[in-house]
Amino acid sequence: MNTPPVLLSGSRLKLAVLLAALALGEALLAVLMAETIDRLLSGGTLLALPALPVAAGLAGLAGLALLTERWVGERFAQSFVIDCRAALFKAVTRHRGEGKDARWLTGLVNDMAALRNYALRGTVRLWTSALSAGGAITWVALTMPGERTALLPLAAGTGCMILLARPLARAIDSQRSQRGRMNRFFVRRVRIEMAGKPVTNGHGFRTLANLSDELGRLSVRRAIVAGAMTAVIALAGLLATLMIAVTALASGNGAGIAGSLTLIAFISTRLMETSRALHARIGGGIALARLAQKLARPARPRRPAAPPTAETTAKPVAAQVAVKEPIP
Repeated sequence: MNTPPVLLSGSRLKLAVLLAALALGEALLAVLMAETIDRLLSGGTLLALPALPVAAGLAGLAGLALLTERWVGERFAQSFVIDCRAALFKAVTRHRGEGKDARWLTGLVNDMAALRNYALRGTVRLWTSALSAGGAITWVALTMPGERTALLPLAAGTGCMILLARPLARAIDSQRSQRGRMNRFFVRRVRIEMAGKPVTNGHGFRTLANLSDELGRLSVRRAIVAGAMTAVIALAGLLATLMIAVTALASGNGAGIAGSLTLIAFISTRLMETSRALHARIGGGIALARLAQKLARPARPRRPAAPPTAETTAKPVAAQVAVKEPIP
């Protein structure tokens, strides 16, 4: 296998379909909960049932859906990580004797966590949160004309989040490259120190400080860009809530906005999850690209064993003759 495993293949494809169905079900539960809250505050019923028990049942179903999503998502991610680890270890055996083991150890130890995040927190959360938010937004746009204007700041926030994805990818790539340099430095220095080899140019404390400072700077830059993605979604959700409140007060119907606010809060939360999932997917995608480079690297041809010479074959024969001679 010279390429990374396919994410949506085999049993993972079935799990992905199940996750998509769970995401749409969560959006439906959010819509029903919003309607139930409005009926509860107005003293009405839902499907000829008291609103309070219906709301409690919907809350329980929502919790069960979230738990099921987490369980299915973890199975999805672990299946992908297991295949990636097996592919990388197979490549290690194919490159036996070539050296540069620090590069392979970094992939086997550090990149597996990034690949899990790529599958679970990136891919799974990205499509579940996007589907849930998209389903709720579609419901608002089609059935709630008074709240359609509140979708504008959410759309603007989503656009800003997408625009920030490219600088975030650059920041993550720089940070991962610097972390790789530090890991290789550690592997070399630990070998030297544990083997007790003579040290001529110091123990590397100055190099370690320089590498750590640069890694810290790049980590802060990554955090700033990722924080900006989350901040624009949070601001968009607050503006959408404010627009609904102002519109309801202007129309004199302030008592009937609880359901609308609940639905907008659900959409904002899902978009926040989408922002974090996009962050994880970008970081994991870089790790997956590096895994692909390692797997595609051709193995060096091994040198054939030297043919036996007269000198190498004479010694065993002489030894056999010496053993067979009787002892005087």
